[in-house]
Amino acid sequence: MKTKAKGNRIQLKAIKELELDGWLVSKVEKGGKFAVEKDMFGLFDVVAVRRGQCLFVQLTCNRNHPHTQYQEFSKEYHNNGISFEQWVWYDRKGWRKFKYLLGGIIEEDLRK
Repeated sequence: MKTKAKGNRIQLKAIKELELDGWLVSKVEKGGKFAVEKDMFGLFDVVAVRRGQCLFVQLTCNRNHPHTQYQEFSKEYHNNGISFEQWVWYDRKGWRKFKYLLGGIIEEDLRK
C-alpha cells in the first residue's frame, strides 16, 4: 500500500475512534506540494473537541516521532482542558498512545 493511502486509512481509523468516544473531530493537515507546514503547529494532524476539552493528536504508523518536541510543547501550552497525544498504529496489532502532560509522557499500549 502506498504511504499516502496508508496514512489516510490510519487517519480515518483514528477519527472514527474519537467520534465514537464523543469527540467532534477535524483534520488539520494541509495537502499540496507547495505547503510549507503540513501539520498544525508542525506537530499535529487532528484536533478534537468536546465540552470543555480540546485534544491535539499526531498520527503515525509503526514508529513514533521523537517525544522531545511534544514534551516541550505540552510544557509551554498545557491547560486543564487541553491535551496533546501521539498515536502510533502498528500494522495488524493496534494503537500505542503517548499522552504528554507538563513535559512528561504517559504511555498506553493497546496492541494485541
